[in-house]
Amino acid sequence: MVEGPGCALNGERLRGRVRTGQRVRAITRPNGQSGADHNAIQMLEGKVYTSVKTLGKELFMYFGQTALRIHFGMNGSMQINSSKRKRSSGAAGSLQIQLTNDLICFFESTFNIRSTSDCEVKVKLMEELDVCSAKFSHPRAEEEVKRHAAHMLCDVLLDQSVLPGVGNIIKNEAMFDSYLHPAVKICQLSTEQIHHLIRMTRDFTILFYKCQKIGSALYKHFRVYKRSTCRQCRGKIIVCRLGENNRMTYFCSHCQKENPSQVNIR
Repeated sequence: MVEGPGCALNGERLRGRVRTGQRVRAITRPNGQSGADHNAIQMLEGKVYTSVKTLGKELFMYFGQTALRIHFGMNGSMQINSSKRKRSSGAAGSLQIQLTNDLICFFESTFNIRSTSDCEVKVKLMEELDVCSAKFSHPRAEEEVKRHAAHMLCDVLLDQSVLPGVGNIIKNEAMFDSYLHPAVKICQLSTEQIHHLIRMTRDFTILFYKCQKIGSALYKHFRVYKRSTCRQCRGKIIVCRLGENNRMTYFCSHCQKENPSQVNIR
């Protein structure tokens, strides 16, 4: 899954390398997709590219009053002005946008057309919860998490209406750094533990972002995710599907306590 840091960096690449004010000369689906979404996307031809925004795992390209929403899914990526129209894996692009001077290719991603005003409202309402945003608000994030008191920690962290941008890697590492078992419910946590959880989630997100930006290996920082033994106690890592979303979860049953009262975050 392309998590928030990857999406944020794609937005930065577009802002830095693709000049606004260019008109869409052609927009193609190399894989030959058709249907309502395809026909709507074709309506972008002739429109002027005006800006780009990101929110969590969503990227919005604005063309006046029309927005193209891109979600990179599990393995999505983007190329700008590349001579190659395929990835190294051989996969053809999902969408190619030829602007006046620049060519943008998206791979293994999904798209739909939305109203720019609706997207702007959504970004404004939720940017303080976006774990990648410079406007991230710890107090607001804490209050949002508390509103989901009856739910498991592993589900709440992945809920994009709570903390946009958190994916499975951030989820697992943040829970470990907080010493909390993934099946713990939010109502079992103290205010201090929720505060610590949000701080650990934000801290690992920033580490994730910095590693991807400079091309450093993020996996070297994993303490539980896709590891067989815990990097702290050397115990066996438990791997299971957990929660309402049944997502793959990695945790150390020794370091991460099922009873939060046993956790001393100091």
